[in-house]
Amino acid sequence: MAVKNKIIDADVHPWINGDIEGLRPYLSKSMWSHFDGRMKLPDHPLRPPLAESTSIRLDAKPPGGGAGGSDPHYVCEDLLDRYNIEHAILSSVQAGKLVTYPNPNEAHALASAFNDYFLNEWLTVDSRYKLAICVAVHEPLKAAEEIRRAGIEKGVVAVFMPLFNILMGNSYYFPIYEAAEELGLPILIHPTGTEGGFSTSVAMAGGVPSSYIERHTDFPQVAYGNIVSMVFEGVFVRFPKLKVLAAEFGYSWVPSVMWRMDQNWRNFRREVPWLEKEPSKYLLEHVRFTSQPAEEPEKGKYLSQIFEMMHAEETLIFSTDYPHWDNDFPDNTFTNLPETLRQRIFYDNAAELFNLK
Repeated sequence: MAVKNKIIDADVHPWINGDIEGLRPYLSKSMWSHFDGRMKLPDHPLRPPLAESTSIRLDAKPPGGGAGGSDPHYVCEDLLDRYNIEHAILSSVQAGKLVTYPNPNEAHALASAFNDYFLNEWLTVDSRYKLAICVAVHEPLKAAEEIRRAGIEKGVVAVFMPLFNILMGNSYYFPIYEAAEELGLPILIHPTGTEGGFSTSVAMAGGVPSSYIERHTDFPQVAYGNIVSMVFEGVFVRFPKLKVLAAEFGYSWVPSVMWRMDQNWRNFRREVPWLEKEPSKYLLEHVRFTSQPAEEPEKGKYLSQIFEMMHAEETLIFSTDYPHWDNDFPDNTFTNLPETLRQRIFYDNAAELFNLK
């Protein structure tokens, strides 16, 4: 299937060769000394059972060497040019690993260094690249400062927020939301590859998985719990212009969480008097979901029903997850959609969320 219409890809993962060592030009001398002997960001012990135990496709390696996603020029050729992608939203899962650091000074320094690296090394290469700047949530006031510092740069369209094991409805995060709303930047949440593996990162519900296949299957838990928290704690009442993108957490569960929230609200609404309308209405207005990993029910009609129930014409945004092993390309994703719905999912919804019109 040829890709004719322009596309916005809401989830592309750039990589920095050398990990922290690759960030050296963007770290102060004093902060560089903190990482002496610790040049690699921590990895979860449950790694993909793939060659080299990495989530990055080996066939995405650029001709000049390095990991897939590490060469902005090659990503232009291999992804943007090939699939007629007008904008690619860069979110660094590599940067998300900073949530494993208990030292807030180190975490904030890494966040700023990652942001400056991508602003200087990627956004200057091609105007189609757009950046979700990363923040360290260790000290929310400092994270808000970073949003106001880097968030005003040309090409910045979102705030990537690697999560602590604190639900997003908690007032702990309010300074981050205030800064993001002030600059008109949506909050992006995404698996960081640290979930359930470190004391500072998000725990998995019910206990610790024992295999990668369990961990990967359980990712939707994180988004489910945090969206429910944001809605019932009144985040979207307090920050009425705030938007959230749940990237790479799936979407087939969205109808059930809306039904469950609404049913419980009807029974126990006096517990949350600040909610002036059904909880599902807040979700539909403020929360968006990416298409990757594209979930494939047994019958095509089931997917259509899920799309109808979750109002996909408003809430679903196309993404490839390039260059990861399970990425979805636009020529083989949702190939049987009506053209109007396809236009909404593959372009319009993202253009509205990231203010790219």
